[in-house]
Amino acid sequence: MLYDAFDKYQPFVDERNKLVHAYKDEEGNTFYVEPGFYEGLMGFKEKRADDFPRIMEAIDQVIKKEKKVIFTADFENPWITRDGFIYREISDITDPLLIFVEDKSRGSDYGD
Repeated sequence: MLYDAFDKYQPFVDERNKLVHAYKDEEGNTFYVEPGFYEGLMGFKEKRADDFPRIMEAIDQVIKKEKKVIFTADFENPWITRDGFIYREISDITDPLLIFVEDKSRGSDYGD
C-alpha cells in the first residue's frame, strides 16, 4: 500500500522491518510511518479535510526538529524500535493544533 500523504519524501526499505514504511526528507532526516499511525492520519484527512495541510505541516516540522522519528499508533507498543528515535502518535501532532475527532466508538447498549 502506498502512503500518498508522504509522497514528497524519499522512501527506502529497512531490511530489519519491511512492513513499516521508511522515509528520508531532503535534509536526510529519517522517519518511519507505522500502519496504525497512517490509518489515524487518514481518519483526520476524511473527517477534517480542511485541517489536513496543517497536520502534514506539523508532521514535517517534527521530522525537521527531531531528525529521527517513528510515527506510531501506540508508543508503548510500537511495531519497531530504533536507538535514538523518538515516537509520536497522531494525537501528539493534532492535539497541539486543536484538531480533534470525536471517538464515538463504544460498547453496545444492548448487552447484559
